[in-house]
Amino acid sequence: MGCEDCLGRTPYGSLIATITLCLGVGLFCGTGYYAMELMHTGIFVRLYGVYISWLKTIQVVFLIFGITMGLFSMVILLFGFLSTGLTRENIYSSFKCAVGGRVWAVCLMVITYILNTAWLAITFLCAMPIIVYVMVRSICKHEIELRDYWYLDNYCLNLTRFGIYINTTQGYLVEGLCDEIDLSQFCEYVYDAGPMFCFAFSGSCFIVLGLMMYLVALSTNYERIKSSKELTEYRSVVDLADIK
Repeated sequence: MGCEDCLGRTPYGSLIATITLCLGVGLFCGTGYYAMELMHTGIFVRLYGVYISWLKTIQVVFLIFGITMGLFSMVILLFGFLSTGLTRENIYSSFKCAVGGRVWAVCLMVITYILNTAWLAITFLCAMPIIVYVMVRSICKHEIELRDYWYLDNYCLNLTRFGIYINTTQGYLVEGLCDEIDLSQFCEYVYDAGPMFCFAFSGSCFIVLGLMMYLVALSTNYERIKSSKELTEYRSVVDLADIK
């Protein structure tokens, strides 16, 4: 009986959405942070001698996103537990509690909708590094790896080829990668960072999916709280009728 009661109090929709969201957050933050580290430290700093501060800022933003989404998922999961089974009937039996629960559900739905819209934009942005990865990977394969040594003697890979121009007044190294070892390391960093960006894109898709599942669960909880109040009033009327 106790086990059945616990199962009846479990918000399966919110629980599945939380697992999906946490999986996406872990993929997005972990692989995205590592991919940015490979691109910044490996390619720009070690090979080209360029330090780009805003790339480090993006890494910090990844961590902030992860912590924020994790806390938000716990809040919605807690609200799901409070809005399921006998717990809902005990907490939202009075008029004030029911109104407060419905207002809280609406607030969470609005926040979730805004976050879902923002993460849709982030998902589209995450597709851009994948496109660049496919392009650069093709350069590494056809212009560096499949070429003979005599071709690499006159080959240089410059950042201006990708539309990146470095301010020469700040003492940055602006020469292209002409050494065979440097070119090989560049391709290795690209091969390592590319799949990480793909995993980060998959993580953002999981986050969007989890937020959409939260919207469904919250709308369901809103209706449950509303019906719970009406059911409680009906039971009170029936009990009074029985007493009379």
